[in-house]
Amino acid sequence: MHEINVNLNVHEIGVILSALQTLDLAEEKLIAKEYGSTSALYNKLYSHWERMDLSPTQLQNDVVPSF
Repeated sequence: MHEINVNLNVHEIGVILSALQTLDLAEEKLIAKEYGSTSALYNKLYSHWERMDLSPTQLQNDVVPSF
């Protein structure tokens, strides 16, 4: 196994945190079997998100709304 660094802004991490919160129990179990605990990932990302600058910012061009 190896690691890579991915630069994510506060908005992108927020999307991932929101998605992790919407998982139902069956989805969490399926993900846990393949990749590991979703709650551990959530906690890790949330701790980084809390330390980020959460002040309102202008969305950059690389963030495309999904609506």
